[in-house]
Amino acid sequence: MDSIRINDLKIPARHGVYDFEKSKDGIFEIDLELFCNLKGAGISDRLGDTLDYQEIISFTIEEFTKKRYKLVEAVAESVCRRLLKEFQIEKVVIRVRKPHAPIKADFKNVEVELTRVKK
Repeated sequence: MDSIRINDLKIPARHGVYDFEKSKDGIFEIDLELFCNLKGAGISDRLGDTLDYQEIISFTIEEFTKKRYKLVEAVAESVCRRLLKEFQIEKVVIRVRKPHAPIKADFKNVEVELTRVKK
């Protein structure tokens, strides 16, 4: 199956368990892999026959920021559901990274990955 990837989309949001995480934006990093049939677009060379990247990004940002979540797992689930509902996508893989996770350790980030399939 064909796929489109959007990598390292940075979105400011206030998701987290602790009050201090909810008081100011942290930057989250999102990767999306959207599985769909791209053959028609490859033949026609028309935007109308593929996914509009700008539209996907706009929907993702809107869904990611419309509500405050405690867990990145919950916001990632919400984004997956919306993308599968709104677009001609068969499967979506989302990775959400939280570089500023409040963990007392030397680490680059924490990351959650979800894979969801249209039912």
